[in-house]
Amino acid sequence: MLAYFFISDSPTMDVVRTRSLRFVSSLPTRLYRALPAVILGFLFNILDAVSTGILLFPNDDRAFRSLQLQGLSMYIMSTLTSQLVMTLGGSRFPGAMGTTLIEIFPFLRGIAIDIRGALGDNHPGLIPTVMAAYALTSILTGAAFVILGILKLGNLVTYFPQTVLTGAIGAIGVSLFILGLELPFPSSSSPLSLSNAASTLFAKQHLGLLAATFFPALFLSVSLRSHYIELWTRGLVRSAFYIPIYLLIIPTIFWIAVPALGVSKQSLVATGWLFSVDSEIITSSSSGFVASWNYWTLFDFRLVQWWSLKSAIQNLVLLVVIGVLNLPIYVPTLAFTLDVSYDMNYELFGQGVANILAGLVGTVPNLIQYSYSVYFTRAKGGRFELAIVSALTAVLIICSGLLLPYVPTILASALVLFLGIELFLEAIWEASKTLSWMEYAIVLATLTACTFLGFAEGFGVGIGAAAAVYLMYGVIDSPARVTRWNEWNELQQLNARVLILSGYIFFASVPSLEKAVLAPPAPATFFILDYSRAHRIETAAARVLLRLMRELRLKDSMVVACGVRPNSGLHADFIRAEVPLVFDPAVRPLLAGIATFETRAACLAWCQREHARRLLNANKPEELDQQTQEQAFMGFCRLFDFQLTTVLADLSSEDSPLAPVPRFIEAGGRIVVYLPGQVIPHKAESLRYGWELGRTRAIQG
Repeated sequence: MLAYFFISDSPTMDVVRTRSLRFVSSLPTRLYRALPAVILGFLFNILDAVSTGILLFPNDDRAFRSLQLQGLSMYIMSTLTSQLVMTLGGSRFPGAMGTTLIEIFPFLRGIAIDIRGALGDNHPGLIPTVMAAYALTSILTGAAFVILGILKLGNLVTYFPQTVLTGAIGAIGVSLFILGLELPFPSSSSPLSLSNAASTLFAKQHLGLLAATFFPALFLSVSLRSHYIELWTRGLVRSAFYIPIYLLIIPTIFWIAVPALGVSKQSLVATGWLFSVDSEIITSSSSGFVASWNYWTLFDFRLVQWWSLKSAIQNLVLLVVIGVLNLPIYVPTLAFTLDVSYDMNYELFGQGVANILAGLVGTVPNLIQYSYSVYFTRAKGGRFELAIVSALTAVLIICSGLLLPYVPTILASALVLFLGIELFLEAIWEASKTLSWMEYAIVLATLTACTFLGFAEGFGVGIGAAAAVYLMYGVIDSPARVTRWNEWNELQQLNARVLILSGYIFFASVPSLEKAVLAPPAPATFFILDYSRAHRIETAAARVLLRLMRELRLKDSMVVACGVRPNSGLHADFIRAEVPLVFDPAVRPLLAGIATFETRAACLAWCQREHARRLLNANKPEELDQQTQEQAFMGFCRLFDFQLTTVLADLSSEDSPLAPVPRFIEAGGRIVVYLPGQVIPHKAESLRYGWELGRTRAIQG
């Protein structure tokens, strides 16, 4: 028995040992390739934390004045819990980066102010109650996500217009840009608003900060988009190392210039070049590390005044609603930007787990971060790289108190400004290249309303504008209608599925189209989209064909379109959406395009030929067995009254042991099976062979 277990375990141990050695040997290469994404992801976490983490509590000289470092460590802990869940499979996006949800900061601060108004500044239960309320927001937000995911309500977000999502993302870019502008200003400065924007930004004491933050962020954004700079740098701006190296140059120059100019640290803090950290919260231990995780000591449930949460109920509910509404914005837009598929129900459940975990460790809500995830993924970041970033983020909690006093405000401000500019340009500039003027008007309306009215109100304005526009084009006839093949053409027997679309095709057509194509009751070789009754198509709905084409290719199926006239308005919509339509696939190479035809008859004929070609490739003549060749040969002889002996009489005798088919092949014949609908080629070589054979027989005769 012992010998049996030793023998049965040996192959398993060999496999484990082999894989372990392979992992260890490839680890240096993987670490080198992961370096750009790890640097970028960790830099995002550091700068995001030091730029916004200290804003978690109200910034005043009253009860919350000594909670800067606690807010910073809470921010990092929320980011860490989110990234751990994302790394361990909480998201289908391999490069998904999660962080504290910045959009809820006004509501968090509002909750703290409401509780302080109910209890007073000197109440011993004020801080414990605020901490309990913050943790409660995470648990409620997570519970809402989990419930939506379990009930499979994530599919409802498919009906959200892409134009509204684009406008909301642009509004987030505006808010980040404003936050980046006022971030380096000292606490003595007035809050930035429309009324005092000019006087505050261009004040004499602020000009240096403005120049040191705005111009580096602007140049970084321009350099990533400029073709001339790309040529001048020989493609350096496309490197994954470019953004982290560029951002690290800012603090390097800063700390080289400060000693050279002889400016004191106190003066830099007073003028806004360094963050102001209360000395009372920097408590070093004997080992030199700062107790950055001490926010847990603020929890004392014996002192929590639960009744005071009634005064903050409005901000608490709005926080949960805003947090839930953000996910339908980030996930579809992230999938659209990265050109990947997604499962909203899965993402809802993963985000719910991350937020419940954040509440259990006593920190604030978090969410997948759109901009960070895009840049991290483009830097070749995945789960392996995220695991390293998570480990470094855990170390950051321990030493964040030592790090914060040495991070220049201009570095954090430049990063926030850069992200704001990029999101704004993504909504305004890039969208203008692909959207029609009606679609673009929805983007502008959503962006403007979210900026000036608030996020929830602006999102409602965008939905209303989109509904008004799409109602004009016709909502009733927009879903794809699946028809039987014999209803479309009764004479053919192809494995095809026909979907007829009509009217103005927009986002409401996408769910029915995806369901009919990606989850049909039976697999089909051809999915024919009939646009003969359609007159226009929305950009987002047109781009769905790219994903359908990519996923059907894995199933050995293909998308075919008909009813589209060249140079028509419908054709222009596909061109604007960058969907490659090939109108003459019989002449032009199809490659990664979609075979497109003006009429149903032309589409039918091409599908018939393509079906025959596939069958022929699957059953090549040289691979046909002898029985199949004999059946084809005898059938040919019966149809055309072909006598083999009249051709091969002088090459074989009656007592030849060979059967007719082998005799025919031995004499130089060839059996080729052509399927119905396939064109029989007339090659010059075949004619010459026949002429030479006839000439030889004449000489022999």
